[in-house]
Amino acid sequence: MPTDSRSFGPAIRRASQAARNAMQMLEAATAAALKAVYESAADQVRQRIEQAAAVGGTGQVELSALRELLAAIEAVLDAAAQRRSELVMAAIQRAAELGVQPFTAAGMAATGRLPAGSAVPGAPGGALAPILDPADALATAESAVAFVRSFRPVEDGLALSDRLWRVDAGAREAMRREVEAAVVRGHGADRAAAELLARGQAVPPSTREAQRANDGAPLARSAAELLRDPTRGPLANVLRVMRTEINRAHGEAYMVGAERSPGFVGFRFLLSPRHPRPDICDLLARQNLHGLGPGVYPSRQALPWPAHPNTLSFVVAVFEEEIKPEDAAGRETSLQALQRLAPEIRAGVLGPTKAGYFDQGLLSAGSIRSRVGAVQSRLQRQGRLPEAASAG
Repeated sequence: MPTDSRSFGPAIRRASQAARNAMQMLEAATAAALKAVYESAADQVRQRIEQAAAVGGTGQVELSALRELLAAIEAVLDAAAQRRSELVMAAIQRAAELGVQPFTAAGMAATGRLPAGSAVPGAPGGALAPILDPADALATAESAVAFVRSFRPVEDGLALSDRLWRVDAGAREAMRREVEAAVVRGHGADRAAAELLARGQAVPPSTREAQRANDGAPLARSAAELLRDPTRGPLANVLRVMRTEINRAHGEAYMVGAERSPGFVGFRFLLSPRHPRPDICDLLARQNLHGLGPGVYPSRQALPWPAHPNTLSFVVAVFEEEIKPEDAAGRETSLQALQRLAPEIRAGVLGPTKAGYFDQGLLSAGSIRSRVGAVQSRLQRQGRLPEAASAG
């Protein structure tokens, strides 16, 4: 194995950038495919409701049709869930493959720095010596996929299949609640109106309005909207899971290849250009805890990535020639790094309440990622939290 990192560093950096570009394209394509799945499901649900409303000739979904309608809607949701799972798992697999790509012969050759067949110092016969040969690359990608499938985040303790099941259960429950409530409300209002008319009494406006709750057209529109809205409901949840897990698969596979590379010294926590607003990632990408430079961590164990679900941040290998003397001299603590941040970024990292504690000198390094309530309780037990701050 070659030991001169200068033979690999530039090519791996360029190949890593190409892989990140491909990841953004993968995310966009998968998101579009998932939106199409739920758009199709929304159209089918709308059609099922309109068909049920047309049966009695009243344009309303009758109570007698409710059970069959709910079963038809559930069948649509089950089919959408199956296709959704296929898309998510295919994207996870591809993301892992992109993770190992920078450390393969093809991935490095594609950068133009190490063309296929060129000599690399120390390589047998002057051939290209990849960090991962095809068998290693395949095994590493498969291992990353298996890790993603079995990983249980501390936040919820749920494996990937559990989180997808929860998305499906939530979609079924929301749809049942939407349709069932409307049909039952309309049916009840019809009975109340009939009783009032039988007694010769006027039907109040509120009852007449309730009678329209099970009108097929508006009910079909509102039910379909639950499925196609990308900001809430099952589609939003699926997009969040997909983004989180393809990034995890990519990063875990990438880090295996990086750690095997000659001259490797650490991982850089890299903010995405699409990073939407200041949060904990801003601190992790800027603090120099190990004297290797801002956002650089010496091992997978030391690397706090991913920082949160739905993260857009990436991991990048750092090599010996990239470390500067001033990086070692600039080693700092997390609290010192926070002090360097602009106040508005610090508030985004900590939240306004903890940022206030920091300004008062009350925040410890161990409290940076703790919940506000836990920090407040700790400070109160220590007798350090001013009364005004406690009340706030």
